[in-house]
Amino acid sequence: MIIFGGGLKFDTTAIIYTNLLFIVMSILPIPWRHNQGYQKVLKYIFFITNGIGLVANFADIPYFNFVLERTTIKVFAQFQHETNMVLLFMRFIVDYWPITVLYIFSMFLMVYLYNRLDVGKAFPKKWYFYYPYSIVVACIVILLSIAGIRGDLKHSTRPITMSNAGQYVKSPAELAIVLNTPFCLIRSTEGVAYSRQNYFADEASLEKVYLPVHYPDTTRPKHPVNVVIIIVESLNKEFIGSYYPEIDNGQYKGYAPFLDSLLKHARSYQYSFANGRKSIDALPSVLASIPAIESPFVLSPYYSNTMTTLPNMLKKMGYKSALFHGAPNGSMGFLAFGQLAGVDEYYGMTEYNNDKDFDGTWGIYDEEFLQYMANTIDTFSKPFLATVFTVSSHHPFKLPARYDKRFVSKDFPLQRCIEYTDYSIKRFMETASKMKWFNNTLFVITADHVSLNQRPEFKNDIGYFAVPIIFYHPGSSLNGIDKKTIAQQIDILPTVANYIGYPEPYFSFGQDLFNPPANKFAVNNLDDIFRFYQDGYLFMFNAKGPFHLYNMIEDPLLTKDLLGKEPKIQEKLELTAKAFIQQYKNRMLDNKISLK
Repeated sequence: MIIFGGGLKFDTTAIIYTNLLFIVMSILPIPWRHNQGYQKVLKYIFFITNGIGLVANFADIPYFNFVLERTTIKVFAQFQHETNMVLLFMRFIVDYWPITVLYIFSMFLMVYLYNRLDVGKAFPKKWYFYYPYSIVVACIVILLSIAGIRGDLKHSTRPITMSNAGQYVKSPAELAIVLNTPFCLIRSTEGVAYSRQNYFADEASLEKVYLPVHYPDTTRPKHPVNVVIIIVESLNKEFIGSYYPEIDNGQYKGYAPFLDSLLKHARSYQYSFANGRKSIDALPSVLASIPAIESPFVLSPYYSNTMTTLPNMLKKMGYKSALFHGAPNGSMGFLAFGQLAGVDEYYGMTEYNNDKDFDGTWGIYDEEFLQYMANTIDTFSKPFLATVFTVSSHHPFKLPARYDKRFVSKDFPLQRCIEYTDYSIKRFMETASKMKWFNNTLFVITADHVSLNQRPEFKNDIGYFAVPIIFYHPGSSLNGIDKKTIAQQIDILPTVANYIGYPEPYFSFGQDLFNPPANKFAVNNLDDIFRFYQDGYLFMFNAKGPFHLYNMIEDPLLTKDLLGKEPKIQEKLELTAKAFIQQYKNRMLDNKISLK
């Protein structure tokens, strides 16, 4: 029934998308829309658009057996060089004649039923009744259409995408049951369909530069500590003063005093980056080591690829996993992604079950929800993996009334929310420290993405992606700010896996931060420009070739473009960039982002 209910939701959305033009033309509050000519145009618009939608669905019945996924927009790239499409289509009609017959019958039924309707009779004839009545009907239809496209009318809900189908299934193989082909064709236009890359002539030369397959040291003992990952909404790295002692002659304190104090007892990185610019980029980056390249992974045509995920990996070692998000269940598609990633349990606003702590916009206030999380995971069997995504450091910057005077923004509205969330994390740690599992837990703290940069020093291609990545294990030797290693969100998965002693080979686009390879790098993409951070340099690269080269250590404000002036450095970074792009795109195309 869960899959059936999900299917109804996606079918509703597809019907609305397909009939948007028909809906708009049908609700215009003008009397002559009931004229015979106008209605005839409407009728043929309805037949044509829905006929195309039915063709897509029926054609996918046999095609699915070959590709094992719903058809997306990438099918047009797949067949763009075929010169016999008409012949292929005719062959399809003959070879799969039962489907052809069923399609013809469906079209006949649609035409027959449509011609039996006369909605004009439902409208009053008098103009002083007609216009108010038509406007009310139009408003209701618009509201219902918006709800159908978005999936509901909650403030925190985005229009549903293909990845949201994960909320109703337990494995990627079941996604096609929930989805329908017209929906997938329409929504996949937002994602980028990759073309195959051939920078390297053979696999050996490619893998010599970059291979996203990890072979752990099996001689190392297993260290199955609990893992708690805290992803903080909009926590720019610039908000943590310890990273920047040179600012304001050493007087800059930032807005996160607790995290500042924690850095003295944790491992963090002077150069650490997000792999995307949106909240929906964070979970794939952190839990599946998949960066957002040219478009968010969950909006791409490759969302149904078999992934390597931290919950599934740790499950093999006996870990229970949970995802906490204080927003309404399903918000941001996190529940759906959690299902696909193998998360055992999801805790959202529904499970919290106390709307008095709702901020009225995004979700449960961070302090209350983090306390709820601490008490909930205290009941878990050990070891466990628990991930939380906070919500309070977000527009409209609302906090519990009791803190209106305690946290007051001096420079910008987000400041008070960052201070509040930092305090909430402190309270979470205080509560957790009294629980038996605390000392045997690795805490990982990062941000989802950078919000608006506040200071001019960070309004550049370093600051746009600079987020903290912090590893804290009470009583361990993990401490100090690493000023050499380049860190990124996709490194969290391999770092955690190797720290606990995951024993099997696995796939990950990231690299172990505690044992970084010599060619350690970070990558992100904005406006179709790749940014590669390696060896203290920032190299920018797009489809046309090298774009910029900066020494980000000697020139943190990125004022001196070294492109063409450091040939050896540029050659190395360009080689790394091409190796990553080829591995990423070709593996996405071939569904090889896991070791099956």
